[in-house]
Amino acid sequence: MNLMRYILFRLIIVFFVSFSSFSSWSANFTASQLAQFKQLSPAQQQALARQYGVDLSILMASDKAEDISQPVQTIQPRYIDEQQKTTEGDTQKTAKEGEDDAAEQLVNFGYDLFSGQPSSHTPVDDLPVPNNYLIAAGDEINVQLFGSQNNSYSLNVSRDGSIQFPNLGPIHVAGQTFSELKANLTERIKKQILGIDVAISLGSLRIMQVYVAGDVYQPGAYNIPSLATVTQALIAAGGFSKSGSLRNVTVRRENKVIAQLDLYNLLLQGNNLSDIRLQSGDTVFVAAKGPSVSIRGEIRRPAVYEIKSGTTMKQLMKLAGGSKASAYLPQLQVKRYQKNGIHIHTLDLTNGKDKQFVLQDGDDITVNPISDVLKNAVIVRGAAIRQGAYAYSQGMRISDLFSSADDLAPNADLDYALIVRETGHKHGIKVLQFSLNNAINMANSSDDLVLQANDQLFVFATDLSLNEWKTESVKQQPTTSGDLFTHSEEQKEKEGMQKDSSKKRDALTGIELVDSEKPKLAVQDSDKDVQEMQNSDPASRSRLLEPLISRLQLQAVNGERAKIYEISGAVRYPGVYPLVENGSLKDAIMAAGGLLESAAKDEAELSRVISMPGTIAIHHQTFDLIKALTNPHENFLLESKDRVVVQRKTNWKTNNIVEIQGEVMHPGSYTINQGETIQDLVRRSGGLSQFAYPQGAVFSREVLRLQEEQRMKMVTNNLRQEIASLTLRRQSSAATYTSSPTEAMKVVDDLLDIPAIGRLVIDLPNILLGNAQDDVMLEDGDKLYIPPRRNTISVLGQVQIASNFTFKPGLSVEKYIGLAGGEKKQADTDRVYVIRANGAVMLPNQSHWFVRAEKSLEPGDTIVVPIDTDYLDGLSTFSTATQMMYQIGVAWNAIK
Repeated sequence: MNLMRYILFRLIIVFFVSFSSFSSWSANFTASQLAQFKQLSPAQQQALARQYGVDLSILMASDKAEDISQPVQTIQPRYIDEQQKTTEGDTQKTAKEGEDDAAEQLVNFGYDLFSGQPSSHTPVDDLPVPNNYLIAAGDEINVQLFGSQNNSYSLNVSRDGSIQFPNLGPIHVAGQTFSELKANLTERIKKQILGIDVAISLGSLRIMQVYVAGDVYQPGAYNIPSLATVTQALIAAGGFSKSGSLRNVTVRRENKVIAQLDLYNLLLQGNNLSDIRLQSGDTVFVAAKGPSVSIRGEIRRPAVYEIKSGTTMKQLMKLAGGSKASAYLPQLQVKRYQKNGIHIHTLDLTNGKDKQFVLQDGDDITVNPISDVLKNAVIVRGAAIRQGAYAYSQGMRISDLFSSADDLAPNADLDYALIVRETGHKHGIKVLQFSLNNAINMANSSDDLVLQANDQLFVFATDLSLNEWKTESVKQQPTTSGDLFTHSEEQKEKEGMQKDSSKKRDALTGIELVDSEKPKLAVQDSDKDVQEMQNSDPASRSRLLEPLISRLQLQAVNGERAKIYEISGAVRYPGVYPLVENGSLKDAIMAAGGLLESAAKDEAELSRVISMPGTIAIHHQTFDLIKALTNPHENFLLESKDRVVVQRKTNWKTNNIVEIQGEVMHPGSYTINQGETIQDLVRRSGGLSQFAYPQGAVFSREVLRLQEEQRMKMVTNNLRQEIASLTLRRQSSAATYTSSPTEAMKVVDDLLDIPAIGRLVIDLPNILLGNAQDDVMLEDGDKLYIPPRRNTISVLGQVQIASNFTFKPGLSVEKYIGLAGGEKKQADTDRVYVIRANGAVMLPNQSHWFVRAEKSLEPGDTIVVPIDTDYLDGLSTFSTATQMMYQIGVAWNAIK
């Protein structure tokens, strides 16, 4: 017998080696083939292993890997569409469908626990085996022997209830529990085989067939293990359909109902006493879903619940896990669908009677939240270290909230803060102003106001940045020497070295232009700069006051005037402010951050709106600002919509800076007074150097540059219109053009890339001679560049070779054009012009009939020969005429 087994197994090995390596075919052995190999004697096993180069230990362990292989997942996750409604729910849609869609989407309670996607009708095969499991036909018993023998056996229980154990014969095991099987079989094996230990486990359990029917995801017959319960059978069928009932599941056996399950007991209480084990042939039936209600809002488990007849509101709240702490139980809303429409019931769950309210199918319950309005609190907003709500107590003052300035942000404004207080049942507001500095640091100060419940404190931030002062280390420590202005000049020179590669040049003369940046003093006096810095801070006046101003404007109804005013001019933070109770001019100046250095303290203006029957009038009044601020009798109260303008000092401007570069003794930036001219600037810079060429001076101004940009945009727009018009004429004309409208549009677009310079043509030699008519009054940002003498003449445009030539006195325009090879055929010789070194344009005298005075060329001049724009059009006209003559000749020959 052993010989036959040996020959048979060698044939099996030869077959598998012919198709694959051992690593592949050893994994394909069945359990019976491995069992045959293991039944060979050890000498035969080793001989086969040596002959075919097989590791015997790997082969012996291959069957063990099957025992620990990962089980195949036969039930895949299934997503339940929570937003779908059942057919019953669809019939209950009303005209407020959009409102319902925006509401919270509810799920059917408990359905997701059983949901799955079965991929097999034998989906459950890995259930744990309890010790009281009864062994029967179809079960598989795994026996492992180790000690004097090392063997493993997988033995199936036959129909007569026995297993065929090798060398021991049949052993009856049916009817025993799993624990009894392990004890009896271990004792039997140890009696007959000496020096051995035994490990017994259950492999595949016997399979039984049950039926799952009704409102389940995939009804049908399922082969499930003998240990399966009702819920496991439901999971095997994919769970419930949306019309299935979790509270009415029955089990039928031999046409009798043996169990009825309410799965809410399992889901809500963990009670699985009704989840019985099934037997072969049982039917699990899921009935249609019964009456259901939905509950949403401030509830712990908002969902759609199936209810039984007579379910009360108290019982539903228990099913839903109870209400949240934020629920408002005195007013619970129930929407009920009846024959004549939708009825609303309001219940008070603090009342025992309303708790017994009986629910009906389709009821929609909403548990509303309590009000989120803070009660018995004061709120701190803005530049405080700890913003938010604080508990209010009777007699509470500002100093109770802020014990010191350390409770405020480093840039908090200590001179201006507000209290916003609601008045009356219409939620009107009034505003109180106080000084944080006085309230915190001065005992019994009138600014330490008594607070009321629900007051809001606004603490504003200034534009002072203290980040660099509060950090432990400095990011970049500049090397300073000398005074502040010396350091600024050195810093400017370093920045200038970094920007040499990006210097602008005059498009015509090629002269380098001065960079547009200018030095600024450390102290800014620009309303725009201050406003931009303020807007970037969340605690700034503009951000915190915006909703407050809007609310004061909205409550100005029924003859009530808007309690706001405006202050502008030379103040730190100009703008619109709330009018506080008993607010005076001094309070307004404090609100605006105080006066700037440029403020004219001897004069300011007040504009006041005077209401008259059917109309209004605005009264303007000037007053002495310094007296109003220092003399209590001169200080006056503000009224609604007052406008205060703090005038600036005459001719006040500290940053009027111009630049002069090039061939002067001391080039650089200079601060000027109003009225200073170019002659004054050259004199202050030490005069011209010996290499200066004043005839080529370049003077630029920012205002002119902006005007030049606007004019270039206007020119390009006009060109676009002309090209469009030309395109229409081209479609209706026989003439042809060498360039398309698309190419012409590209040229127009290129014009926008030409930078505007803002150059002003000046006659610097006459200015330096004292000619006041040629002199120019300087403005902030002006730049003057005086180049060195360049002894060249440039020839550009439609010449054979555009180039530069050494200036030779007495040579005419024609001579220089001849030096460049002469004009091209398409050159417009009647429109030749000369650009002077100072930017002026000269038309040379080329007329044979009329003679006009002509200035001779000078160094630095540029001769421009433009293109004849009519040249190409003439060719097109000639081509069109030729075609017409040809067509007339053909027609004439046809007539003859």
